[in-house]
Amino acid sequence: MAAKARGAFTLIVALAALTHSAATAAAASVENTRDARIFELLDDDQDGKVSMMEFKNNQMLVFYILDRNKDLALSADETFLPANVFATFAGMDGKIDTLEFLDIVDSAFKQADTNHDGYLDRQEFITLLNRVRNQ
Repeated sequence: MAAKARGAFTLIVALAALTHSAATAAAASVENTRDARIFELLDDDQDGKVSMMEFKNNQMLVFYILDRNKDLALSADETFLPANVFATFAGMDGKIDTLEFLDIVDSAFKQADTNHDGYLDRQEFITLLNRVRNQ
């Protein structure tokens, strides 16, 4: 289940950057700015935290953006995931459909909500992004 959570956030992070830069001071600054912007986009009501509903609303946007051929399923080349990671999430058809995607993201949210308050604060979100990047 932890692998699925990492994969969901990998999909979100992949929208912001197709590649991960080497850790330099300049790259870290750009990465921090990008992470803050992703959090702001997810935080629809701008209250400084992302609710499950905000997360769910935006996760489908992420799905539809990634689904370039609009077949309502993500193929390996649409996700930016390594083949072995993609295979972990893909169903019997070799694709990630909307229900599989929702399941992955639900578990990712729950894992990231370390204080179990039903919200992701900025630190919880950044911590999970960093964990995904370091896998």
